[in-house]
Amino acid sequence: MLLWTIMPLESIFPAEPYQPDYEEVTLGQSRVLMERINARQCKVVRLITTDPGEYLDPRLQPGTVVAYSSSPTSLNS
Repeated sequence: MLLWTIMPLESIFPAEPYQPDYEEVTLGQSRVLMERINARQCKVVRLITTDPGEYLDPRLQPGTVVAYSSSPTSLNS
């Protein structure tokens, strides 16, 4: 396919959007969807639970940065 245009290629072929790396982990009794920030930290994206009390825990609120190891089982804010 040939493109005869004066437009820059970035306009014709836009870059792929950022796809965050989500991981579902268990923290205590809660299932949490996390986005990895770097090798040692991740951010809470979503809380998956049926217990209304867990939604009130500030450590599990979306946007909270949590210390991460290979198997996160405790909350270290």
